[in-house]
Amino acid sequence: MTSITFSPARLSGGAPVPPAKSEAHRALLLAALGRSECRLNGFPPPLCDDTLAMINGVTALGGSVRADGNALYVTPAPLPAADAPMAECRVNACAAALRMLIPAFLVRGQTVRFRMEPALFRRPLDAFEPLLKQTGGRMTRIPAGEDGLASVEISGYMPAGAYQIDGSQSSQFASGLLIALAHARDASGAPAPSTLTVTGPIVSRPYLDMTLRLMEQFRISFTERSEGVFALEPALQPSPAEVNVEGDWSQAAVLLCMNAMGCGVMVPNLSQSGLQGDARVVDVLRAMGMRIFHAAGGLYAARPSHAGLMPARIDCSDIPDLAPILALTCTQAHGISTLTGVSRLRLKECDRLAATQELLNQLGVRVEADEDSLTVYGPARLHGGFTASARGDHRMVMLLAAAALIADAPITVSGVECITKSWPGFLDTYRQLGGIAE
Repeated sequence: MTSITFSPARLSGGAPVPPAKSEAHRALLLAALGRSECRLNGFPPPLCDDTLAMINGVTALGGSVRADGNALYVTPAPLPAADAPMAECRVNACAAALRMLIPAFLVRGQTVRFRMEPALFRRPLDAFEPLLKQTGGRMTRIPAGEDGLASVEISGYMPAGAYQIDGSQSSQFASGLLIALAHARDASGAPAPSTLTVTGPIVSRPYLDMTLRLMEQFRISFTERSEGVFALEPALQPSPAEVNVEGDWSQAAVLLCMNAMGCGVMVPNLSQSGLQGDARVVDVLRAMGMRIFHAAGGLYAARPSHAGLMPARIDCSDIPDLAPILALTCTQAHGISTLTGVSRLRLKECDRLAATQELLNQLGVRVEADEDSLTVYGPARLHGGFTASARGDHRMVMLLAAAALIADAPITVSGVECITKSWPGFLDTYRQLGGIAE
């Protein structure tokens, strides 16, 4: 387990963020199930663990991915033979890859064994139980063995038809099904239309909309007949020659929130007109008094010089990944801030709600949590001088690295290697901008 000590500093300069994992997952899967090679732009090395997990999925399906510079070239997977052996796919700790790949294997009748870290094994998959019962499929869960990896085995076949999925747990289940059912076949093996009803309330609807917009880029026709009811035409067109994947707003939010704490970082590779719901961080920061500028091809957030940050009430239902860094930002607001819609944080890489509360308390902040909200009392002076575990969660590494910038003493974080899940270049970027991480 690797430990890094982060010391007080002021970050400044420009720094691109890695490609958006959410877009990368969907684009890779759509390209793998497509009808022609597709170039995905926006993937400078090194790739994060979650993107590698979906690339493992493409390979397990029978496709291939070739990296060349900042692009990934995806060759689609042919249909498996009837007697094809069980595929094996390592998804690491990536819930999105697991949840979105399961329907892809089912629609092809391809048996698969997913190998994963125990933390992912503990996260729920019960939204798929009715689907497996409807199709006669089977899910077998095998706890971690001597190699430390757990397994989930999926078998069965999902033909074109009418299906339903619970959208209240995660939009990833529905996104995987939308993509898969657009490639479903009838009893004769011919591509055929399907319908999917996503029962509500649908959480993280912006990510479902991202899936639909990427499907449009891959020339897949669909109609949303009413809220959450989708009619899908079979995917018959060749894949686009290339698709651009934007920078990740959930990572950019960390840098922009650092600006709220006195830093001066510009982020160049972002698009507010894009697909990611986490771009809402701009609206949140504006509501707290930040001034947002577009200059020199980048985005910059400036802290108000006199009045300071205003407290906020932030609904995190559709932006759960932003909750930890927003909670830290609220510690510097002049008043009481409340983050709502945070219950799903308990089902992340760690109990992220409890971890955020505990770490902020350790920093000397008064924080109160209940089942679905987090209340932060500010402004607070942050106290360092302690060692904290990252709890296997990349978001906690970023939270503590940001907190250390304005703390009164260094903070040592153990288990920082988990940052590779989403941002393998985070520490290099942090140091390049003037951060002290030793």
